[in-house]
Amino acid sequence: MTNDTVAITTLVAGKLTVCTYGGFAPVCYKDEHGELTGLDVIFLRKFADSLGLEIALIEHDFDDIWTTPDNNTCDVAAAGVQQREKRDVGQGGAWSDAYFQVKRSLLVRTADQTAFDHPDTLAGKIIVVTRGSTADIDAQTRYPNCTIQYVDQLAAGQADAQGYIVKTLIANHKADAFAEGDVSNQYLRSAYEKDVAGGLALADIHHIAGTTGETFNFITRNASTGLLKQLNIFIKENKDSYAPKA
Repeated sequence: MTNDTVAITTLVAGKLTVCTYGGFAPVCYKDEHGELTGLDVIFLRKFADSLGLEIALIEHDFDDIWTTPDNNTCDVAAAGVQQREKRDVGQGGAWSDAYFQVKRSLLVRTADQTAFDHPDTLAGKIIVVTRGSTADIDAQTRYPNCTIQYVDQLAAGQADAQGYIVKTLIANHKADAFAEGDVSNQYLRSAYEKDVAGGLALADIHHIAGTTGETFNFITRNASTGLLKQLNIFIKENKDSYAPKA
């Protein structure tokens, strides 16, 4: 359990304010009622409960979400974010310890899986990514002969952007692959393969270049004193229960 004798200050007294993204199911997304939820939200809700705090959620685009604690928008940013050198959290932000690990993958029509499992020869395909995400960074170098398109362009205004990309664009051959972490693409395959003729498959499952495993980290606000220490303790004690076992 976290040490409740340690003083914690937060942006709003009595609340843990969390910035998250609504388009990375099951990590962070909107449910059928439009409410933000997901593994990150559930994990941080339990953390907030352990401190006797309510949780307040703010939706934010994924790109640059790691800057929001430094900007005093929230106490914690949580969106399945990998700590990377070029993701500057500012002097007012800090990275937490890692709490989960994923691999890169492509969600494709089952009939196309073999072609996508050979990235060196892959060409002429349309691959959809979230702007600024690790999938975006990875796809730019791994698939140089493909066209990279963005969720915020293709699915603007859609209540369920991930579902729209899979059920409408991939199903109707208007896009060929959705680049996401393997946990997200496994979720999307289970949720939507009945909507795609011939089904869906994960292809080209791999570690992003330079890593042996892509970790997820939270970003905390330094002015929320005591928060990072307590969050890291909570991560150490609870990360094994972050996601259901496969």
